[in-house]
Amino acid sequence: MPEQHARVFELESMRLDIVRDGLSRTGIRAENALITINWLEAGYKSIGQHSHPFDQVSLVLSGRMRFFLGSEIKDVAAPAAVYIPGGLPHGGEPLGSERVLNIDVFAPLRKDYLPHCINRDDFEASGDAEAT
Repeated sequence: MPEQHARVFELESMRLDIVRDGLSRTGIRAENALITINWLEAGYKSIGQHSHPFDQVSLVLSGRMRFFLGSEIKDVAAPAAVYIPGGLPHGGEPLGSERVLNIDVFAPLRKDYLPHCINRDDFEASGDAEAT
């Protein structure tokens, strides 16, 4: 792998991918983990629960969110962190009138989210862009 250098990413100026109306995302990858930076607009509604084999830590840095965690519902106000083990059905949506900044940390690296990562070119040169 080419030598890696520390980088600073300013969240407000990062390119965003519109996932669906009310949810925009970007991402940053590391060697063995990936984070997504999610902006959820007031009024966005969850499309339902999903699950994946990756452990996830979901950080709510501004606003309030409702998390659907299996059969439980947890309302969370920033700043907060929610641990979601791999395999647990889950989903989330903002509460109130404030835009929510939510950062999700995934380990190991999620191949399906690599297209969202603004620094993926840093790793593609090493040929491991498709690593899981």
